This record gives sequence, structure tokens and C-alpha cells, in this order.
Amino acid sequence: MPMLCALILSAAIASPAPIREVVYEVSFTRRLDANQETFGGQVADSAGHMHQSPPFNSKEGISTDNGTITVDVMQVAGDTLGIRLTEHWEGSTPSDTYLGNVGSDGSVNFSNPQVSDVSRTILGFFSPDFLGGRYADKGVSWTQSASGLGLNVTSTYSIGNIDGPIASVDETTTIKSDSVRSMDTLMTGSITYKPTKLVPISGTVHSLGYRSTAETTTDVTTVINFQRLSDSLDSDP
Repeated sequence: MPMLCALILSAAIASPAPIREVVYEVSFTRRLDANQETFGGQVADSAGHMHQSPPFNSKEGISTDNGTITVDVMQVAGDTLGIRLTEHWEGSTPSDTYLGNVGSDGSVNFSNPQVSDVSRTILGFFSPDFLGGRYADKGVSWTQSASGLGLNVTSTYSIGNIDGPIASVDETTTIKSDSVRSMDTLMTGSITYKPTKLVPISGTVHSLGYRSTAETTTDVTTVINFQRLSDSLDSDP
């Protein structure tokens, strides 16, 4: 697999034009809630009076951003796609171009950790084997599993209503980390998908990342929205 990834990346760098280019309008909102337990006994003030120490230190924060994400498919090797990804954000989120790949199991593989969760969410649906050979019929459901970089990912998908060439897909994904210092994540989403073009059209995904130790609890809630703007292989976005 490392040799295959290297060949795909080399081809992506050398290729003058993408095989396919898909552009999305994107946005996200992220909320952080962190609590750290402190000494819960009594403490004395400067006058010698005793007071109960606050049991928790709390931290909250919220961030939001919007922009565009361009997915260039530069190479196809079996069911693996070599990707050149360009993120352009209007706010403080870093904008840059990244090289990586999407595996047949839906895994999104980039060496640069700066690639946003928004891009990783969208790219997971680009896998040529996303449907696993199934027909996009209402009621069809299946599970995908992938592992790597200390993470174990299990996703369950079910197809809802069909509107012409567009299928509604519900997703539930759990991400378990092998490290106690990393977060576990639960994701739920509703996506519209075009099976004939192997591409997601739009979606809203909610995720909850959580970590708990004897002294701290941390929750990160994220809402991601995306909408396809253009597709070089599909004139009807």
C-alpha cells in the first residue's frame, strides 16, 4: 500500500489537469465544552476565612467558517483515487492545497493533519466502492469498516427516498481511538448521493467528539454542511 500511495501522489503532482474536478460550497460550526476537576476541599482567603474550592474549571468556545472545497481526481488505480484537494476558507481556517488518496474502503488518507474534517467527510463518499456493488434502492443498508493511524472506523449507511437519479443516504459512524489521549467520535448525517456519477451532492453531518479521564471531560460538537456547485463530469449539479 505505501508504494501504491507513492505512485498515486507522484502522478497527482505530474498530471497537468485533473481527470475530474468537483467544487463544493461548505461551512461548519464547532463548539468546545471542557471541564477540569480541581481540588474540591476548603481554601483560605487573605483574611483567613475558609471557602469551598470550586470543583471544576470550565472552558467553552465556538468557531465557524465557510468557503469552498475543490476535489481534483488526478489518478485512478483500481478502486483508489489520487486526490488533489484545495481548501479556500473565508475565515481563520487555513487555506491550502493537499495531496492524498481515497481508498476503496472509504478511508481518506492525507499525510498533512491540517486537512479539515469537512473535506474528510466529503471525500469519504468519493470511494468508487462506496455502494459495494449494491443497487441504490430504498431500504438498502450496509456497513463499512476501516482502520489506520490508531483509529478504528465503523460506518453504517441506509438508503432512504429516491428522487430521480439522487438517493438520500443516512449515515451513522463511530470512530474509536487506540489512544486514551485522543477523542472518540460519533457522527450522524443525511446526504444526497448520485450513484451514476459516484459523487455526493449535498449533506449535513453532526459529530460529537468526546474524551473523559478521571479529571477532565471534553466534548467537541461540530455541524458540517456542503453543497456541490460544479462537476466537470456532470453538467446537472
